[in-house]
This record gives sequence, C-alpha cells and structure tokens, in this order.
Amino acid sequence: MAEEYFKKALSLSRDIGHSLREFQCLLGLTVLKVSQFDLEEAFSFLFQTIQIFDTLRGSLKENDQLKTSLLETHGTFPYKLLSSLLSSKAKPYDALYVEELRRARGLADLMGARYSIVEQISGDPKSWYGIQNIVAKETDCACLYISVGEKDMRYWILKTTGAIIFSDEEVSLDKNLVTGLVPDLDEFFTESFRSLGILPAQNCEDRSLDDTESMSLYHENQALLRDCDDKAEIIIVPDSCMYQVPFAALTDDEGKFVSETFRLRIVPSLATLKLIQDSPPYYHSQTGALIVGDPQVGEVIYKGRRKNITRLTCARKEAEMIGRLLGVTPLIGDRATKQAVLQAIHSVSLIHLAAHGDAERGEIVLSPECPADYVPREEAFLLTMEDISRIKLRAKLVVLSCCHSARGQIKAEGIIGIVRAFLGSGARSVLAARWAIDDTATEKFMTCFYEHLFRGESASESLHEARKWMRNNGFVEVSKWASFYADWRQRDV
Repeated sequence: MAEEYFKKALSLSRDIGHSLREFQCLLGLTVLKVSQFDLEEAFSFLFQTIQIFDTLRGSLKENDQLKTSLLETHGTFPYKLLSSLLSSKAKPYDALYVEELRRARGLADLMGARYSIVEQISGDPKSWYGIQNIVAKETDCACLYISVGEKDMRYWILKTTGAIIFSDEEVSLDKNLVTGLVPDLDEFFTESFRSLGILPAQNCEDRSLDDTESMSLYHENQALLRDCDDKAEIIIVPDSCMYQVPFAALTDDEGKFVSETFRLRIVPSLATLKLIQDSPPYYHSQTGALIVGDPQVGEVIYKGRRKNITRLTCARKEAEMIGRLLGVTPLIGDRATKQAVLQAIHSVSLIHLAAHGDAERGEIVLSPECPADYVPREEAFLLTMEDISRIKLRAKLVVLSCCHSARGQIKAEGIIGIVRAFLGSGARSVLAARWAIDDTATEKFMTCFYEHLFRGESASESLHEARKWMRNNGFVEVSKWASFYADWRQRDV
C-alpha cells in the first residue's frame, strides 16, 4: 500500500512539475525497497533521486548559501545511503564518487568559477572516472578519505600507484563516551578539552576574541593511518566530526605523534584538490605580501555588548619578523585597518594576519577607522566571511595566525567559516588555528615556519619542521604546536 501511494504521489508531482516533491517520493520508494531487501529496485529509485537533486541544485545557479542549505536539509541522506549500498556491493570506487557528490560541492563551484573550470563530476555514473588520477598527480603521498555514519565509519586509502584500500568495518567506540558517532561525537569533542591540555587551566594571553572552549582529540583515529605507512605525506579528507580532530596530535601504539612520521595535508574533497591541479598556471600571484600584526582596536561593540580588545605584543613581533624576512612593511597597530587590508588583499601572493579571532566562524578583528568618540560595531572592525567572498584573491598562501581561525559550523558541505571563504575566493592554501593559541608560543611557531619557508621549502614541509622544533624546544604541550589546521592544495606553495 505504501508503494502504491508513493507511486501515485510521484506521478502527481511529475505532472505538476514539483521537483522537490518528486525527489521526496523517489527517496521514500528507495527506503521502502531497501527495507524489503530489493536492492536492484532501490538502486534504480536512488539514482533517479540523486538525478533530481542535481537538477534542483543546478537551478540555484551561483547562490552558495541556498546550495549549502539544500544539501544540509535534503541531500545528505540519499548520497550517504547510495555510497553505503555501493560499498556493500563491493564497489568502493563508485562509493567514493558518490561521497564526492556531497563533499564541498559548493566550495568546488566557487573555486571553479574563479579558475573558469567547469566541474566535471555529476550524479551521472558516466562521469565517474579518473578519481585515482587526482592522487596519482601528487608525489610520495597517500590519501586517507573518511566517511562518518551514525554508527559506523568507512575509509579509503588511495595511493599514487592507483591502488585503493577500503574498509567498512564498524569502529569500536567507548559507549560511556558516545552512543553513536553523530552528533554525540561532536558534543564529545566540544566538552573534553582540558584533559588534553588544549585549554590551559591558567589564564594566558591568547588571540581569542571569545572565551569559548575549543575541541578535543579522539585517539582512536590513529588506527586509520596505519595503512599509509609507506608514504612520507598523507592527504586527509575528513567528514563531519572528523574535521575537529587535530590529526597531527594523534599518537600510534608506541605513543609517537603521527606528525613526527608524516607530513599532513587536509582537503575538504578530492574535487577541490583537482581544481587546483587544473587551475591556470599563472592564476596565483608570484610576488607581493600583506602582513598584518596586532591591530589596535580598543573598545568596541561586539555581539551587542561593549568589549575591550587587548593588544597582542607577540603578534606585533611576529609581523615585524616576517616583514624583515620578506622585505615588506607590515600593517601594525592603528595602520592595520579593515579598509587598508581590503584594499591590499586581492593582489598579493602571501597573506599573513596575526590578530584576535572570532570563536564561531574564525572571523578576524582589525583596527577600525572611526572618530575617537565613537564606539565601533562589527562592520567597522571585523573581517568577515562575506567581506572575503566579495574579493577575487590571487594568494598562494594565507596564514591566519588568530585564535579559532579554522572554526565554523560543521555542515554536510564541510566547515562553513572564514577558511572556506578564503579558498572559495581563490586562495590556494590556508593555514589556520583550531583553538585559542598562546601569543608567545605562536610567535615562536611562526618564526620557525617562515624561516623554513624563506629557505625555499614547501609550506607543508615548513609546517612539519615548525611542529618538530616546538616539541624539541620546550613547547611540548599539544596546545602549543598542534592547533594549526593545514588546508593545503599543493605542496609547492
């Protein structure tokens, strides 16, 4: 009877041209057939469901916000279901393509528009080819691709040789901590920071605009990296709550940090990595740097309340150090205004911002330009996602040396925060912080990072060396060296 009613509703929806209702009817028929173990029919309805969803998504054209909302509200379940069914039918490559159809699609659209590249993957299985070639273009690396379900986790290991290792074994979790991976694990990450020393018990000068606590590690995930042990670098494509895992701080069975053995790169999808690989060779600027440190802010109105933004002594030293290395005059103090940054940011190869960061979306506090007797509001001093999305960037590397700069809302699309805004506006790589960072430790970290970068080493190698230097020079706490989230698209930045 349910099938009869679904099919009648489907016919009516098609007659009146109600695509969303047609999508929902097809999805209902899919679930019905799965419950009856009729997988052949389920696949038929599910492919039609995804085809309709792609049509709906395409009708939104360049509206990134609506695309993100549509995926979050309607798109996650059918893609996850199809990927899971294909995995159960021993079709790991097809399952991986379907995963890509729900990963950072909006970001890929934004990047494709910047580089004038049309996205090639779609819900049509005829477009599902060549995904292994994306990793094959990289050197001496493997790719760890993670998919998180409500009660299980699947992962793929892709190697440059084209080989693939796939696992859909159920992940063992401590039931006292979580009853399922999502959303309970998100809550677990948020509430369990102090035990790892990521949130210091004592007060310290940090670059956080808020007092919001940050996220935690989940040590079980080091098991996912065991099959990558024959490569020097690992590209990680996280999913859902796995975006909150600082992979560099995970340890192996002997207590050794993963980042001691491997260089790590994070990408939101293989499609976005391919877009960078295919981007025009001269799109990104080869020269020029915008260096910002310790903006002078003072008293402002932030989230409806008056707040005094403190100075960051070490952020000033950090900016001056980078300026000396590169021969660039940094914007410091009252010269680090929002207007000055927006004027200079679009044409440079390197962007470095050392300032306070917002705990929710990673947005960055700059110096306001306003009369002395006026208390500025957010639009005068906060560099927002919307500000960045309106700019066409040419930067090869963006360093956000600010607390929480890698934060944002975790959606099906990925992390919706200022890092995504920089990438969507054309930046090739972004280095940002997951949690509140200590001002003194960050200055030391950045000094080492830029010394290696200035010698001609890649950003990935420079990050690896900076982490090692911190651990070997008195900054052994995870909170001091593991915060920075490396979203690299290419190693040769």
